[in-house]
Amino acid sequence: MSIALNAPAWTLASEQRDFVEWRKGRANFAVWALDLSTPALTAASENFRRHMGDTFLADYVRQPHLTLQIAGFPAKSRQFPDDYPTEEFHQQVEQLRALDLPPFAIEIGEVGSFTSAAYFSVKDHSGSLSKIRQALGAVEFDDFQYLPHLTFGLYRDQRPMAEVMRQMNAAPAFSPLTLEIGKISLMTYQAAVIGGLLTSQFEIKLNSAPGTQGRNFATSARCFD
Repeated sequence: MSIALNAPAWTLASEQRDFVEWRKGRANFAVWALDLSTPALTAASENFRRHMGDTFLADYVRQPHLTLQIAGFPAKSRQFPDDYPTEEFHQQVEQLRALDLPPFAIEIGEVGSFTSAAYFSVKDHSGSLSKIRQALGAVEFDDFQYLPHLTFGLYRDQRPMAEVMRQMNAAPAFSPLTLEIGKISLMTYQAAVIGGLLTSQFEIKLNSAPGTQGRNFATSARCFD
């Protein structure tokens, strides 16, 4: 069992509604992520949601993934602070190309919890996740340290955290998995749907041979069309 640092004694309820004041008429939100939707992780996520009954928000169908960096609302140019303009996308692509990162492995392990979400922990012994985040321009803050994780549920109401964790740890045992990572994806979800599916818009394939990353880069992502 693990609980994120400084987590309060109670869970934070998620709300299933269209946050129109945040969207401002925009449809899709983009993140850089690792697509981890293997049959084993999909089944494990579904098993934990089933075991937890009504603890989590209903209709959470987002596939297993690991968020690397929030991008924003794709846009031709920036109008709002959380827009993600095409120019910034191309800069990040070039920075990832320069990284020339080979495939790497991550380990999916024990369950844990943030205030608002339950997750599987992720270990990256190669340090590749930090390198990717640096290439994407990620900034760490004193009050928010990046913790690699795979979310499998959002809490639907306020409950004692210790009680929730006891229930999760009473679930059938989950054996740690090691996954080989061969690509980085820019993915989007419908901003009006909480916990909706992610759609891959752009992929960067990682090559074992040094100096070959540039061969696998497309020039644009579909979400900017």
